[in-house]
Amino acid sequence: MMKQSALLFTAALAWSGCVEVAGPQGPPGNANVRTVTIAFAPSDATRNGTVVSRGYNLRELVPSVVDRGAVFVYFRDQRTWTALPYTLGIENLDVVAVDYTFTIGYAYDDALLEIFIEASSATDLVWDEIVALLPAEYLMKVVIIDGFSAAQDAGIDPADYEAIEAFYSLDMR
Repeated sequence: MMKQSALLFTAALAWSGCVEVAGPQGPPGNANVRTVTIAFAPSDATRNGTVVSRGYNLRELVPSVVDRGAVFVYFRDQRTWTALPYTLGIENLDVVAVDYTFTIGYAYDDALLEIFIEASSATDLVWDEIVALLPAEYLMKVVIIDGFSAAQDAGIDPADYEAIEAFYSLDMR
């Protein structure tokens, strides 16, 4: 009986020592958000008909991001960040009509990000004009979110770079 009492006392003492104590709140973070800066030079892209593209291997693009997350790409132009895809119409000054358009966009899959420019015409003259219009290199920010429900629930507009930056406490300047 003495052994049982000692065992019960030890168990009660051990149990009373298992009290959950909450520590102080940690700093806000964005553990599920990663940012990657890339440089896209149209001259380094491969042309295939109406599209030029370049792939980037990004280990941050894991299956959970592809299946349930979100990826946003922004490019720097005229001191602002602009969301992709971005379409621009080019018109002849002699005729009030759009001659052709081109779109800068992106696609992604596991470990792969592809930046592309797609034109509405595949003629060499159009591509020469597009290349002359574009900067030699675009600075691009890739925001990779592994799970996007919190931002969706908050009504964040994914096309608004500043809103994404503020919501996830990103410092990408």
